[in-house]
Amino acid sequence: MTPTIQTFTRALLTPDLSFSRLADARAVLGPEGLPQLMRTTRFAESEIRWQGHRWLLSMPLSSSAIASVEHTASRIGRLNTDWLTPYRILTGEMRWYTPSGEERHCDLTLEHLPEGISFEEALHREPAERLLAALEALQEALRGLDFAHNNLRPRNLWWVGDRFIPLRYHDARFGHPENDDPAFEALRLEVLRHADPMRVSDVEITYNPLCKFSGHLWTSQLSEGLVCVEDESGYGYVDAENRVVIPATFRWASDFHEGRAEAETETGMGLIDRQGAWIIPPVYEIIDYDPIESNVFVRKDGLWAEFDYLGRQQSEFGERSARP
Repeated sequence: MTPTIQTFTRALLTPDLSFSRLADARAVLGPEGLPQLMRTTRFAESEIRWQGHRWLLSMPLSSSAIASVEHTASRIGRLNTDWLTPYRILTGEMRWYTPSGEERHCDLTLEHLPEGISFEEALHREPAERLLAALEALQEALRGLDFAHNNLRPRNLWWVGDRFIPLRYHDARFGHPENDDPAFEALRLEVLRHADPMRVSDVEITYNPLCKFSGHLWTSQLSEGLVCVEDESGYGYVDAENRVVIPATFRWASDFHEGRAEAETETGMGLIDRQGAWIIPPVYEIIDYDPIESNVFVRKDGLWAEFDYLGRQQSEFGERSARP
């Protein structure tokens, strides 16, 4: 069981009662006096001010979210680089209560937000040549670190001084930095389009207006032809025309990658295909699917085992230290 968005909101408004190390933190509030929350597939995020700095504080929305970033957070913590901002897991940081009054604790992720401006602001302030050079430098730097962000979009880039710093490492992995190549090309295209629309006027662009995906509590991005949505009945998937493909019956679900998505029910977590059929049945505590390596790590009774893309078990359940 994981806390809700409402639980996170209350915690941000009462940090002295809800947080451990962040008891003196203050959430950045919107016009209505509430924390400004942003929701992704795996996390809910809010900007806070703590110890004189700005931070992005994220709460997991599924039982697998923290486990999926542990390896990345650990590697980043050991790096000495100016190209990635500090990103760490705060174990048991948030105190919350179940509907029956049982006290629970939840891990959070904390990421430093350096002084700078957004990608969109940089487009209006900086010459295109400088931004293109900065994208080239960042791409080379990430290749040198063997780091793949796996979600490089304008909202996840921050202009700091004379360089771009990527933010939000929830989908990041070490290895296969070439995964970011298409994203870098799209970012360069955006810079050129803003600098001189005529330079990219011959590029065909498919535009899917967000209004197509109305009628849901929340929608993710189009991924492999499907959009993960949340309705009153739970999580499910629609196609690019907002037609139901997989009914919204899951307790939680991720975007599709390489034809697979993690999903959670009342009985546990599992892995589904694009038709909603179970590749790995929903009986496990955590499912951590790696589309790059096409393998799946699952946890049961605190022990981990590896499964392959087709859901076949490849190793016996063992200690967590055996997991990469």
